[in-house]
Amino acid sequence: MIDRREFIRKTGRGLILGGIIAGGGYLLLRPKTAVACDFDFICRDCRQLKSCSLPEADDFKNNTEHKLS
Repeated sequence: MIDRREFIRKTGRGLILGGIIAGGGYLLLRPKTAVACDFDFICRDCRQLKSCSLPEADDFKNNTEHKLS
């Protein structure tokens, strides 16, 4: 038989664990709504540079075009 203290302890731990799992799942699976760089603005090594529309990428593209010309 389970006593009241153990029941409350197990229920609390279960709720905390469920909250951590639900919160982690939300953070991993949430839709990306804003335009953001996944590569910390390392434009030189970025594979998506041609299609990137961030201002930092545009600046990098303009700077490299001037250096090549």
